[in-house]
Amino acid sequence: MIVAMSVNGQERSFIFDTGGQVALTGELCDELGIPVTDSVKTTDANGKEMSLPQVTISSLLTPDGVINFTGVPAMKLASSVPFKCFGVDGFIGSNLFKNMIVEIDGKTKTILISTAEKASTISLRKMIPFSLKGYMPIITLQAGTGNNLEVLFDTGSPGFLSLKNSDYEKLQAGGACRTISEGFGGGSISVGGMVEADVSHRVNFSVISLGATKFKNVTTETSMPPYTLLGVRLLEYGKVTIDYSRGRLYFEPYEQEFDLTSKHYNVNLRVKDGDLVVGTVWSGMKGVVEVGDKVVRINGKPVEKYDFCESIITGIPELKAKKKAKLTILTKQGEKLIVYQKE
Repeated sequence: MIVAMSVNGQERSFIFDTGGQVALTGELCDELGIPVTDSVKTTDANGKEMSLPQVTISSLLTPDGVINFTGVPAMKLASSVPFKCFGVDGFIGSNLFKNMIVEIDGKTKTILISTAEKASTISLRKMIPFSLKGYMPIITLQAGTGNNLEVLFDTGSPGFLSLKNSDYEKLQAGGACRTISEGFGGGSISVGGMVEADVSHRVNFSVISLGATKFKNVTTETSMPPYTLLGVRLLEYGKVTIDYSRGRLYFEPYEQEFDLTSKHYNVNLRVKDGDLVVGTVWSGMKGVVEVGDKVVRINGKPVEKYDFCESIITGIPELKAKKKAKLTILTKQGEKLIVYQKE
């Protein structure tokens, strides 16, 4: 979700990130002469803790010129943050809206911000209270029957659900989910950079309930976020309104029940230094290829160099045309031919 805001009179683009805080790139801070005033500790979506410089934005104005946020504290990001791939200069986070109501409509692609003197008129039956004190939209879902799952609604997370490792262990022990596959790899990107390779699990929930709305056959992968993340894909299934001042999230579903049955590739690929390499190896490919092995041919044709940003935004063109492809991969044992497909 990319939005426009004016920073000290300069209109710029930002990722709208309910799971994070307001942040500016180092380049923008230097360009606008915004000095460092303090430092702040934070944890990114990969669970990486870090200390970042803090700046104060004099004016942060909505594109219609109606609301002007002043004296806004913001993190100053390192100059090499990969989110520049999206042509943005930082993040608009939840700390900006502590005393506001924010309505996010995925169908109309609009965000409506209003003051919170009056409570929302949406039915309380569609309301889920924040689970913790503070301004972050952390709520409780039901995984299966009788299993609480605390999640952070995070529009900066690209999927539907990203499961925290410790939550996975607890829910698996309680029989709330089943493990489909075990993988080893990395490739997830956040403020702190790319996560290092580690063991992950592909997990299926027969049902996840958000209030009265049921999501069936939800498949997700485990990772290391500080909370399990309910991502931006939620907006495909309904409208979200967050009343930050009262600690409430409202979900207005387009239907009462959704089937999210899906298949997933037997390896994950990513671009590194222009090469297409194996990022994660799942159970079916264990012992066949390894993380870092390089793809040298796709369907018999030699690969070229790939642009990292283009691979994130538009994907690999040769792999989008068909549901499966034959990949020639250079391994430590020599070249191997595998079928890249969803299982």
